[in-house]
Amino acid sequence: MVLYLSYIYIGIGMRKVALFAVLAIFLMSCSETKRVTYLQKVESLPVEVLQQKSLLADPRIVPGDLLSISVGSDSPESVSIFNKLSSSSGTTENAMTSSSVSDNSTYLVDNKGIIDFPIIGKLNVGGMTRTEAEEFIKSKIYPQYVKKEPTVTIRVENFKIAVLGEVKAPSIYNVPNERVSVLEAVAMAGDLQLTGRRDNVLLIRFKGDGSKEVARINLNDPNLLFSPYFYLQQNDILYVEPNKSKARTAYTVPPMLTLSLSILSTLLGITNIIVTLTR
Repeated sequence: MVLYLSYIYIGIGMRKVALFAVLAIFLMSCSETKRVTYLQKVESLPVEVLQQKSLLADPRIVPGDLLSISVGSDSPESVSIFNKLSSSSGTTENAMTSSSVSDNSTYLVDNKGIIDFPIIGKLNVGGMTRTEAEEFIKSKIYPQYVKKEPTVTIRVENFKIAVLGEVKAPSIYNVPNERVSVLEAVAMAGDLQLTGRRDNVLLIRFKGDGSKEVARINLNDPNLLFSPYFYLQQNDILYVEPNKSKARTAYTVPPMLTLSLSILSTLLGITNIIVTLTR
């Protein structure tokens, strides 16, 4: 009789455990939904907050950049010596009147931030913003070499970012228009895996002076829209860490623990069968 009551007690305890397990799974699923949603409750932000402009930083020139530099003027022939010519260009006149710059008309920024510019020679543009470099080159050309103030246009031809970790397509991505937000970068990488942490994305940024900056980004936070890290800069690296569930699956269970759990599961199964048969 005592043994029978013990079996019943064990059976009731197992049912309670199962009930608690189901409840825990339900609560965990609700919690996971909150963790995977981007910009949570962004619609609740006040209108005046949403109307604020996000900070879009002008790209800073760093070693390794490939710069396309075009010098224009009302008198194209006067600035022709400052423009590299493509071997595929039809004529010098056509090349000078075109506002576009060929792919091979680029200047490599060396490790000291220096480029070798026609006629003028070595120019240190490392650490400057694109706008600052345009004004700097213009000041070297006008009025020393030309009578009319020219226009100088610089583009970073190899503007790229890297997205690594728990994303569907980790890779290095080129950004032709030199403008990309962190959400656009996530989309380019095929979105985050469910096993990726959205609240603690690591950003590594390489500055023009060679130093580095590290920041953490919370993709769940609606205030991300106004963060100085919302727009990425060239050579930025995003790393998405695995969440706890992914970390647990990566853990190798020792053989002895596996055997112990197997024995325990078998004993619980036998106990449940005995309780059922003795009813």
